[in-house]
Amino acid sequence: MSYTCPQSYIQPCLIVVISPSPSSWISKGALAGIVLGAIACAVTLSATGSILILRTRLRDYGALSRQRNASRILVKIDGVRSFDYNQMALASNNVSESAQIGQGGYGEREFLTEIELLSRLHHRNLVSLIGYCDQEGEQMLVYEYMSNGALRNHLSVQRDLDIFIFNKKEKKRSALTVSNNITLLLFNHKFSCMISMRLKIALGSAKGLLYQHIEANPPIFHRDVKASNILLDSRYTAKVADFGPSRLAPVLDIEGNVPGHVSTVVKGTPGYLDPEYFLTYKLTDKSDVYSLGENIIRHAWFDFSC
Repeated sequence: MSYTCPQSYIQPCLIVVISPSPSSWISKGALAGIVLGAIACAVTLSATGSILILRTRLRDYGALSRQRNASRILVKIDGVRSFDYNQMALASNNVSESAQIGQGGYGEREFLTEIELLSRLHHRNLVSLIGYCDQEGEQMLVYEYMSNGALRNHLSVQRDLDIFIFNKKEKKRSALTVSNNITLLLFNHKFSCMISMRLKIALGSAKGLLYQHIEANPPIFHRDVKASNILLDSRYTAKVADFGPSRLAPVLDIEGNVPGHVSTVVKGTPGYLDPEYFLTYKLTDKSDVYSLGENIIRHAWFDFSC
């Protein structure tokens, strides 16, 4: 398309207007798409990189924070050792599941709580803390060696073969009446030994809890008394363990009793929880007593070699 110059122009001229072809518009559109795509990719890569850097820094900060918290606790505690991860890996066969005898179900806060509480508690029926490890994403506590493991490992659902059951009409042998129809004979040596061991463990566990409730300063509510948290040494002395979910109790009153309660969320093992604590969220020393009683009643038969 062409035009003649207006009359105002002195020299004659010709104005030529070239209209772009459709193919030229397509090329520019494709170019714009490429530019926009490149910008979008750059923004996406930048955002992804920023998120990864942020997550790395947060993870490093969390690990550093745990180490600082543990270090602050360690400064206040005498006799608690911080173990290196390599030492723990060597002792546990590189943290192999085959060497695992238990596992905690709580988090970092409970881990630090247990370190602090166990450093205050010293009683023959409470497990002693030797040290801890908080490296490489692993949180481990080092207890004194308990050669007979946890009480849970000795529980048996079957009655010993040497226990005789007779009808109450059998009067020729000394027996203990269990119900209207059956009696258990206690003259058998192995069964008598089992009863003696059971009473010893129950009494030791009760003494450990009594120390926590009355003699510890400040008093402590365990909040998760169960067979896997009662450890046995070479002489089957019971020692209460796992103080991760424990809570500090109110200060004792003038008469030496634990007053009131602690209002807290419910934690513990289903089946051993105090119903009142479960319904009211009020934790007391009676909650631990109830849990211990549930263990004694529920696990009536232990498998011990005498």
